[in-house]
Amino acid sequence: MSTLEKTSESNLLEKPPSSGMNSIQSEAFKRSLLWHGILFCTLGFILGLLIPLYANPRAGLAAHALSITQGMFLAIIGLSYPYLKLPLWIARASFWSFLISAYIGVIGQILAAAFALVRIFPMTGQGLPEGPAWLETAVEIPTKLMTTFLLLACFVILYGLRQTKSGSASPEESI
Repeated sequence: MSTLEKTSESNLLEKPPSSGMNSIQSEAFKRSLLWHGILFCTLGFILGLLIPLYANPRAGLAAHALSITQGMFLAIIGLSYPYLKLPLWIARASFWSFLISAYIGVIGQILAAAFALVRIFPMTGQGLPEGPAWLETAVEIPTKLMTTFLLLACFVILYGLRQTKSGSASPEESI
């Protein structure tokens, strides 16, 4: 074994493996979030066509707007993934938090429109009688949990986008 091979091998053994995202992983997260974002926008456009058919058309309009908004939000978050400085497991957890939260929120709003649910969506259900108690509760609990996970994931992304000393720009390059 040559001296160069011994030196490179010892350097590999001394360095702990990086637990952060590599470029291939961040691109995979980015592509997936972009795909789901476009899916949500497409779903939102379809939901807009169905507004007159809902038991609560105002909630149908809210489902339409929420789906398009969630789609754009997921796409923007996806575009930020290559810039994140996070361990892989935290990046993966925030990815799933964003994705699951988006699906739960839109599904909850669609159910509110279809079954005229009012407990969790008082603005869109004004003047309507409350829907079946079991369905109101089945939509209310995941929707409230989704909000918590979504906020937590947003804080994680903000933390991951911070500038570190090793990644900070020189004074001439900073904004």
